[in-house]
Amino acid sequence: MQSNDLTLNMRDVRDDPDRPYAAHTGGRNSYAAGLSIMGMRDARPGDFGPYPLQPPAVDALCALAAQIADFYAIPIDADHIMTHAEAALVDGYFGTADDQRWDIARLTPSPQPLTVQDALETGARLRDAIQRASNRSA
Repeated sequence: MQSNDLTLNMRDVRDDPDRPYAAHTGGRNSYAAGLSIMGMRDARPGDFGPYPLQPPAVDALCALAAQIADFYAIPIDADHIMTHAEAALVDGYFGTADDQRWDIARLTPSPQPLTVQDALETGARLRDAIQRASNRSA
């Protein structure tokens, strides 16, 4: 796996995709940082599989996101910090089909059908945790 400096993304990477950049989410790497967390292999909205996200890992993810947001002065809001599910809502491919994204639309599995509201509420909960971990005031 190749890792590149985040500052290489401070441009429209589509203008010169052969130039190195820190790739993460297809079509959303320009002016962006991407964080990921290991887990959820073979997960579905109703069954998080053998490797569900654990609260300490989610807490660590939010703490790291806060550090990055503080360092780069990234606003902690839905326009600047979002889950894959929220990006999929914006880009029109939210859902559970193989070519769609639903992560992280829920922090706990549920047999109920996945909804847009699930994604929005989970994103808001994660941003609240990031804000609490931030060194900036709300």
